[in-house]
Amino acid sequence: MVTLLRHRGFALIWAAGLFSSVASWLLLTGLPIYVFGVTGSALTTSAVFLVELLCGITLGSFAGALADRHDRFRLMSGVAVLQAAVVVPLLGQPDHHLWVISLVAGAQAVLTQTFDSARNAVLPRLVEPAHLVRANSVIALNMSVGRLIGGSLGGFAITRDGTRYLAVGATVAFVITAALIAAGRRAAHHAATESTTPDRTSSFLTAWRHGLRAMLRNRSVRMTIVSVALGGIAQGLFVVLFVVFVSRVLHADGTLTGVLRGVQAIGGVAGGLIIGMLGARLSPRLLMSLGATTFALISLVIWNGPAVTRRPEWYIGLFILVGAPGVAYASGAFAQIQQSVPDTELGRAFGVYYAIFNASQGLGMAAAGLLGDVLNVVLVLNVQAALYLASGAVAYLGLRSVPQQRAAVRQRATVDVG
Repeated sequence: MVTLLRHRGFALIWAAGLFSSVASWLLLTGLPIYVFGVTGSALTTSAVFLVELLCGITLGSFAGALADRHDRFRLMSGVAVLQAAVVVPLLGQPDHHLWVISLVAGAQAVLTQTFDSARNAVLPRLVEPAHLVRANSVIALNMSVGRLIGGSLGGFAITRDGTRYLAVGATVAFVITAALIAAGRRAAHHAATESTTPDRTSSFLTAWRHGLRAMLRNRSVRMTIVSVALGGIAQGLFVVLFVVFVSRVLHADGTLTGVLRGVQAIGGVAGGLIIGMLGARLSPRLLMSLGATTFALISLVIWNGPAVTRRPEWYIGLFILVGAPGVAYASGAFAQIQQSVPDTELGRAFGVYYAIFNASQGLGMAAAGLLGDVLNVVLVLNVQAALYLASGAVAYLGLRSVPQQRAAVRQRATVDVG
């Protein structure tokens, strides 16, 4: 991991991702808290999440296509500037204009997906193929650290002055992100042996359709997406029913709910560090299958644990543990796509990845809403764990006969500086 961070271009992209993650979690945490505080309505609050999800589903694959048509460094820097600009309306007092908050949340969802797709697509050009798993784990580490910092500060930033401090914090973080990306581009440009110009010979929609067809023809991507979709449904079930589980089964209040969601990031940080040290020894397929399977087994212990004990410290420990396999799975999935897709199509591949995950998560949330009050919540959550087991099985069996396609690494000696 230290070796990776000695690469100036990678280190700057890593730092930029950290600030971007902090800003995103500030908004993801703070905006729903603010909306609920103003309206007192769970339905109105859920609308913020719904807008974010729908925007990610409908526009996610288009966002990824942008990363294949433009200089990825410039795109990331420009997106970060746009994210800072989009937050500006929150500097006012949108108490009676909650539609403004919904628009901000939706725009941020699309812009974040664009940034993440471009970052994941440019990563193979910054590191050697053998270090991709390790590099992805270090990037995934940002998500956990950003969740710890941004998620914690998001609640504190909401004051009687409304969203002003929240907006200031997010704006500053996004501006720093843009500056770091610009510096990273210069460092990568200096290290590059040649440059690569994105293909703009076809129209945007034609290139987008071509990219989708290419993804469907690629067995490695298909199997990865199926595994991710199963995990997305499971995640959607968790998002809704986790709160119900804490309340009805553990007989605890919202305080424990917040603590359990927060400490999961601690495990994510630990997992990122461990995989950063050992990642080169594990294949992406093995990381995906082990990550999903371990996640499922720990989940089964959590959901069925109340039959033995309801002690909060027991569940705090389990939720710390469950954060690590999540990072392992994500690192493996990203590396699997990066090793299987040509550089010119990586942006669209990750756009499809995020769109499918969001759609699957939405399906899981809808199923949880329908089943949560009809069936026993522990029964449904056991199904959630079974879906993670299925996700791991698909990764292990479906990717076993897939040869490592090296089309994606032919240009990795160069850097996308346009």
